[in-house]
Amino acid sequence: MVSKRMNYFTHQLLREQDFRDEQAYHIEMRRRHNRLFHSWGVVEGLEVVQKGSHEISVEPGVAIDHEGREIVLEESETRDLAAFTHDSEAFITIAYRQEDTDPFSAGGIEGYTRVAEKAEVRDVRHDQIDPAAVVLARVRLGEHGQIAEIDMGRNFRRVAKLEVPAGAGWVRLPFKPVRLNPVRIGGELAKSESAEYDFIVDEATAYCENSARGSMQIPVPPGARHVSGFRIAGITQGHVTVRLFRTGWNTKESRGEKSRLLEETLTDRSFHKEVAVNSPLDESHALAVSINAEGKTEIWLVAVRFE
Repeated sequence: MVSKRMNYFTHQLLREQDFRDEQAYHIEMRRRHNRLFHSWGVVEGLEVVQKGSHEISVEPGVAIDHEGREIVLEESETRDLAAFTHDSEAFITIAYRQEDTDPFSAGGIEGYTRVAEKAEVRDVRHDQIDPAAVVLARVRLGEHGQIAEIDMGRNFRRVAKLEVPAGAGWVRLPFKPVRLNPVRIGGELAKSESAEYDFIVDEATAYCENSARGSMQIPVPPGARHVSGFRIAGITQGHVTVRLFRTGWNTKESRGEKSRLLEETLTDRSFHKEVAVNSPLDESHALAVSINAEGKTEIWLVAVRFE
């Protein structure tokens, strides 16, 4: 759909819809900018503070929701959490609302002359969170119903920031593995004294005469939100097994992350393998590649495509 804006000229007759279209154009453009050039969440303020044993206050501030709408709280707002069951959790959220105000009536015509854009603060259970709302904090209630903790950490409170576009495309680098001893044998960790587990690394390649295994971190560019491809290039007289992992921290489940994104076994003497990958990333994720080589092998390149 083509975006249209008003084009004025002298003696043009303007109707009600023309003024509505004028406002709608600028509102949509501003929200599109917010949505595409900034992430959504809290922009400033909106701190949640304890006011009493059962009350919290949300301080004035600004947020942007996932549709790009600005949410402005101009005065602090207090919420009473006494209705929540003891030893439970309450989530404090803020959302965009609008309503018609300033009623007008004259000459048989009635209407409203203004639209008020408001911030709606709510306290809800986890399963009641409005998808359009911005979560400000999790409040943990003690065994007697009193406020025990206010958590505004990154696991619950989303903070808006300027999006830094990822360097879309391939991150290419020679395979520079780290030593993987000790090894696990029969379920037990045992340090190997043999060099057969090590790749030999020089400026351009990692190679082995018989067999070797190694692992390497792959740097994730700032702003990268997706992994879409993987490449490996080299030469082998046996076979090479390569695995790509998403590592780091899982913020949703509050645990370490180790998700296998792919596993490929390469048997061609000379290979330049490209594999499609489909995995989201956030700022807490990292990437690692592990390679097991059986037989004389040279690994010249590993690469990951980010979006």
